[in-house]
Amino acid sequence: MKTKLGVLLVLSLAGLAAAVSVARPASTDGALQGTVGPGYSINLTQNGVKVTHLDPGTYTITVNDQADIHNFDLFGPGVKESTGVDTTGTVTWTVTFTDGTYNYVCDAHPASMKGSFTVGNVQTTTTTTTPPALKVRVKTKVTGRTVAVTATATRVASLDFGLWKGTKRVAHATAKAKVKTVKLKAPSAGRYVAKVTAKAGGKTAKASAIATVK
Repeated sequence: MKTKLGVLLVLSLAGLAAAVSVARPASTDGALQGTVGPGYSINLTQNGVKVTHLDPGTYTITVNDQADIHNFDLFGPGVKESTGVDTTGTVTWTVTFTDGTYNYVCDAHPASMKGSFTVGNVQTTTTTTTPPALKVRVKTKVTGRTVAVTATATRVASLDFGLWKGTKRVAHATAKAKVKTVKLKAPSAGRYVAKVTAKAGGKTAKASAIATVK
């Protein structure tokens, strides 16, 4: 009698374990959810979180197309799936993602309804911006004995202004700017040369202009 009860108990526990195993929900790690509409929105999520990056592999995507003016178009390396613009409903796709970038858009409104995500190792490109070559221009304006010297550089630079008569510098000023005007005093009438030296990023540029003081 005890033996029979023991066997029944073991069978009952095994049946309960099997029932629990059957009732346990399947993993959703490989399941994605796509939605488009009814408004102007389009999304791809995994377990309620927007997809931005995935591991390579095979995924099941359930797309709920809720508007007959939109569609869900998914494309990328080895994948091209879409719903119809003038239809609604739910579809399921099984896709295999590999390393790369994937995009999804509404073909009727691609500028405003779009998204993307990366898969695996995606090589990124670093863009290096080369600053423009350093150049400087100079112009002068004489008012009485005041010489207004304007320097215009191709980028922000340290500017050294000098007013020269012959081999002698008679006035001097400095500034840091891309465009700058300084006023230099001439000690007497005569022909002067306004010289500007610009320095930036280890580069040097020079320019000059004549100023006649009466």
